[in-house]
Amino acid sequence: MAQLSWGKPSIEFGKCGADGAAPTTWTKLPYDPVENSTKLTPTKGEKKEAKVEGGENEAVKYAKNTYMFEFEIRAAKGRTKPIEDEDGVVADEYAFRLTPENPECEGFLIERSTVSVEDTFDTAEGKKWKYTADVLKPATGNQVKPYTAPTAPEG
Repeated sequence: MAQLSWGKPSIEFGKCGADGAAPTTWTKLPYDPVENSTKLTPTKGEKKEAKVEGGENEAVKYAKNTYMFEFEIRAAKGRTKPIEDEDGVVADEYAFRLTPENPECEGFLIERSTVSVEDTFDTAEGKKWKYTADVLKPATGNQVKPYTAPTAPEG
């Protein structure tokens, strides 16, 4: 049976240092996200076409994809926002690591992002905080990198 990167994830976050430097500490999201709210959504890069007479493409080129990571937390009694904001604006850049339910499966690492928060409410779900992270270009490599949680050393 295939082992898939699905199910209840573990999300960690950390505040980036100056110039997008990697976080010095990581914090596990203290609350479980609302069911099916955790998503990494790509937006395909802009398509550029070089047309010739007659309308055929002589060449096609794509710009790089962009990514958005989002999740929702219920604002239950006694809970505080895991990442503070001022009217939805988060002042600093944040990094995120997601580990799937099966920690041996591949999750992802976002080294830099701009985060925003929306306070929402509906009678079926109550008050929620919707976090959206717009992924930024890291110092090196891809915007979203594969991540597998390290296993504890045997001893």
